[in-house]
Amino acid sequence: MRRLARIVINWEWLFLLLLLPILLFPTGWRGLVLLIIPLLWILRKFAIGHFVPPTPFDTAVLVMMATILISLAAVFDINLSFPKIAGLILGIAYFYGGVQHARQYHEGEYHLLSLIFIAGTGMALVGFLSIISITSFADIAAVPSTALSNILGRTVNPNELAGVLGWLLPLLLASTIGFWRPMWRSGHWWPRLLHLILVAMLLFNAMVLLATRSRGGVLSICVALIVMLAVRFRWGRWLLLVIVTASIALGFYLDLGAFLLGDTQTAADLGLQGRLEIWSRALYGLADFPLTGMSMNGFRQIVHVLYPLFTIALDFDLGHAHNHLLQAGLDLGIIGLIAYLGIWILSLTLLWIGWRNSRRHSDRVLIVGLSGSLTAGWVFGILDAIALGARPGFLWWLLLALLVTVFDSVRRLQSQGNVR
Repeated sequence: MRRLARIVINWEWLFLLLLLPILLFPTGWRGLVLLIIPLLWILRKFAIGHFVPPTPFDTAVLVMMATILISLAAVFDINLSFPKIAGLILGIAYFYGGVQHARQYHEGEYHLLSLIFIAGTGMALVGFLSIISITSFADIAAVPSTALSNILGRTVNPNELAGVLGWLLPLLLASTIGFWRPMWRSGHWWPRLLHLILVAMLLFNAMVLLATRSRGGVLSICVALIVMLAVRFRWGRWLLLVIVTASIALGFYLDLGAFLLGDTQTAADLGLQGRLEIWSRALYGLADFPLTGMSMNGFRQIVHVLYPLFTIALDFDLGHAHNHLLQAGLDLGIIGLIAYLGIWILSLTLLWIGWRNSRRHSDRVLIVGLSGSLTAGWVFGILDAIALGARPGFLWWLLLALLVTVFDSVRRLQSQGNVR
């Protein structure tokens, strides 16, 4: 019985993946499916003695889960908040399920890596079918576009899609470049085929990023590439310093903020003025609801009632505060914001320690890629946001699971070296 329980929890992420279509839309009776997550954690306690596999993120995640309960006190429309709550719980479940799987299998980190690439490219495909008009294939593309876009929502937002690609492309680029030599020198045909698939994924996702026309998305990728060079090469750190200094000076001189963010307040482009107004209203909300937040997903409606916007139409659905830190505070309160920020600080710490102590080529490749992906996510989140609990957000949790796995590998190899 215990052996069967171990098999189930080792493949927990796969079971959750199979239930993803139901869990992404947890309305009515389908919300009860969420009960499978605590049941799996109880099963893990029975099998290995832990509700969740221990990770460096445990305290921050536990605090975040506690603030989900606290935020329920501010819920005014459970139908509005519950999908985001379910999405956040699902992301946390994917995180622990991914860590558990990777620790039990010799090549578990590559299983996680494959899942990230497949999921991210799948979302890019959905976006491609939704935002790109191909006249000659219009009749063919219309059906899958409508059906597949329901996985992410009723419509695919180009900016949100660009944020997802920011998580994906740097890691995909690092893997494509970093693993090409061992793949092609392996002497087998299937590693070479896998590398060609990586190249195809990279080109396709880069094309979709350009198709989104998201300036914030492109900017975040550019910053991520510079950070990756700074991590990998010593001269890259000087390049990063020069570019940051020059960008700040040039930005003040040419007023590039208006150019990068636009100067209109349409639904497609809020512009700098629109973002500043939204951020000011978000700060009012944090001041008025410091403990509970506005409830998950509540800002999009409350802002028009309590803090009317002057440059943005009343019927415009904001969706979020266009800043991931402010949105985390509005969803979960100040304590939840601290926990969310703690996850980012811990991620930076693990990347730094992992890079300094890594000896294996594959670990270093993944650390460079994760550095770029998390940097792109952070930079994109300064000007826009993929809110906690949003449907594509589980990809961020999978990146964190991969980071923990790589850190485990570095620490294990270091301890073996010390013993020798």
